[in-house]
Amino acid sequence: MKILLISNMYPDEKFPNYGVFVKNTETILEEADFKVSHLVMYKKKLKISKIISYLRHYFLIIYKCLVYNYDYIYVHYATHNSIPLLIVKKLKKNLTIITNVHGSDVIPETKIHNILQRPVQSLLKNSYKIITPSNYFKQIVSEKYGVSNQIEVFPSGGINEEVFYRISDKEYLYDKYKLESDIRYIGFVGRIDFGKGWDVLIKAVHLLNIENSLVDKKIIIVGDGIKSKELDQLISEYNLEDKVIRFNMLRQSQLNEIYNLMEVFCFPTLREGESLGLVGIEAMASGTPVIGSEIGGLLDYIIDGKNGLLFKPGDTIELKNKIISFFNYSQEKRELLGAESIVTANRYSKGELTLVIKKIFQEKRG
Repeated sequence: MKILLISNMYPDEKFPNYGVFVKNTETILEEADFKVSHLVMYKKKLKISKIISYLRHYFLIIYKCLVYNYDYIYVHYATHNSIPLLIVKKLKKNLTIITNVHGSDVIPETKIHNILQRPVQSLLKNSYKIITPSNYFKQIVSEKYGVSNQIEVFPSGGINEEVFYRISDKEYLYDKYKLESDIRYIGFVGRIDFGKGWDVLIKAVHLLNIENSLVDKKIIIVGDGIKSKELDQLISEYNLEDKVIRFNMLRQSQLNEIYNLMEVFCFPTLREGESLGLVGIEAMASGTPVIGSEIGGLLDYIIDGKNGLLFKPGDTIELKNKIISFFNYSQEKRELLGAESIVTANRYSKGELTLVIKKIFQEKRG
């Protein structure tokens, strides 16, 4: 069975985490014996480079879909790929499209996202199947667009259990990343961008510092983005330079090592469009419990008091209190949370998801 995978996000050597979930999904499909060709875009920083890249991408979508025959056209991100696919669909009626939607496709975050909502809706209605990353998002897509097509849940490629796992002997990692073995680390991984909650975390950390609750604790932040300067300014404003350790984007193998050095992972997102939140599941795979916002796709996998803790999105004081509560738990309780985190992450393993993706692509049409 031949599949053309289309995405405007895909990792490369320079940006190894950019759209890595698309590559992970491609790998799962290939290992399930599907023949996959991809038509993808890589990250560009300059505006003119982005424009040229998109024009080329759109031309190739139209060309390949019209000239070659595929069993399925599998597209990630409806917003940025909808127009060329709708053009092709008008010219080639028998085109079978499976659309994998993500956060900003459905809950617009920019002016361009809003402008493209009509093409998105049209693409979804012209899709044979729609894939959402979580049950939360499945309900939103169904209610917002009134689509009658079959909606499947596939959690964005899940996690590779050969990459994300618990490391028993961690001592060498402290030296590798120049960290202190007698400090307990609270972690954050994600884009330093609007709505990701990095500011909520820093404000909570500030309150913890005022209350002398950071004596033996520090914060690890992994990520970069358009709000990086604002993050640095906030850290400086609260005099937290000696309490916050920053890394730019790391490769997945390095991320696993960092997750293993965290006592707890904070996921303070404010985005209703947080369709899943793979970083939370990656942390869980290493045995690290998650304190997350009670919002979006996080509700699919965080069970309050069992594998992590939930707090009201944006509530700095509640986040502070949840962190205090976590560290006040007995060692046995924290270990139990970690064990349950691994059990949860196993549901999103590549092995489990291979069965899901086979079902989506191999089912006969009615």
